[in-house]
Amino acid sequence: MNTRQLLSVGIDIGTTTTQVIFSRLELVNRAAVSQVPRYEFIKRDISWQSPVFFTPVDKQGGLKEAELKSLILAQYRAAGIAPESVDSGAIIITGESAKTRNARPAVMALSQSLGDFVVASAGPHLESVIAGHGAGAQSLSEQRMCRVLNIDIGGGTSNYALFDAGKVSGTACLNVGGRLLETDAQGRVVYAHQPGQMIIDEVFGSGTDARTLAAAQLGQVARRMADLIVEVIAGALSPLAQSLMQTGLLPADITPEVITLSGGVGECYRHQPADPFCFSDIGPLLATALHEHPRLREMNVQFPAQTVRATVIGAGAHTLSLSGSTIWLEDVQLPLRNLPVAIPQDDADLVNAWRQALLQLDLDPQTDAYVLALPATLPVRYAALLTVIDALTAFVARYPNPHPPAGGGRAGFW
Repeated sequence: MNTRQLLSVGIDIGTTTTQVIFSRLELVNRAAVSQVPRYEFIKRDISWQSPVFFTPVDKQGGLKEAELKSLILAQYRAAGIAPESVDSGAIIITGESAKTRNARPAVMALSQSLGDFVVASAGPHLESVIAGHGAGAQSLSEQRMCRVLNIDIGGGTSNYALFDAGKVSGTACLNVGGRLLETDAQGRVVYAHQPGQMIIDEVFGSGTDARTLAAAQLGQVARRMADLIVEVIAGALSPLAQSLMQTGLLPADITPEVITLSGGVGECYRHQPADPFCFSDIGPLLATALHEHPRLREMNVQFPAQTVRATVIGAGAHTLSLSGSTIWLEDVQLPLRNLPVAIPQDDADLVNAWRQALLQLDLDPQTDAYVLALPATLPVRYAALLTVIDALTAFVARYPNPHPPAGGGRAGFW
């Protein structure tokens, strides 16, 4: 068997926490000798994982680049791995961190100093899918041939990924998380992020000062947050939930058979800490509210394979794919780095399948740079080639991109 092994690193820079994992990936070339190489991953083993660190941010909400780099390099040393020995990697910046003013420049600079990495400021759809893979929801759905909904609840957002027989059938994101209200060790609110203040205003009245809330009142806020999270599952949203949605809704015609909760709040749901303010936020209170929520208790909630490490595992072991053999290009500078790939779910309607894949990547087909992939189910025949040509022609007509990637340009599609 023609196999190879790669050492991959995954780095997740989230709203609340930052994590690093190293994985050993084994891949095999499934193609025949006379065919274009087609590599598939057959094994993913996590060889080392860092502790969970608080993401270093300054008072203005920006990432502390030097401190972040120092933190990550320390994990390389702790794992006994030199940056030059890493074959591949992904740095994913998620949640509220992706919105900070210096998020993209900071991560790009970090990538250049660590090696040849894939870099993504994950939007809500992409983050949902990555976390769903890392939590194990996708593999559970594929193995049992059932519908699994993973909800990754972090510091700033709740990301929903619905898998049907292993395939993504819907994603959504709600601006609700455990760190929207930051507290001190005694449970006094020291800072309320805007979505958290919106929830407080609904519960206690407009203009309520979050710093005046007692611990019991924070429990009320957490229960309202749990209500909002459950509303998205059912698809019946209150006006507040509608205002906190960052995406469209989950498909109304697909009911999940299994629900898994990942993320930091998912970890607290699984192992409830004795001190509700041990993380200086209301994440544990939100986990308790979810545990006690009557509608959620009626659902088939199961513990996922991973909780707090779902996104970083998804980044390090599930975002990398390989394709190969030679192609012909004219006047293009290669390699092109950090281009997201839109992979269609089927070959029945390529134009709409590409569009749906781009939505899941939070990309605009008319302004962003991206790669259009062909589905693996497409037969290698002349008729299929004509179908692809027609589909590409129709796609370009429907979604014209004003900056085609000629001469090494970065906009457009490939």
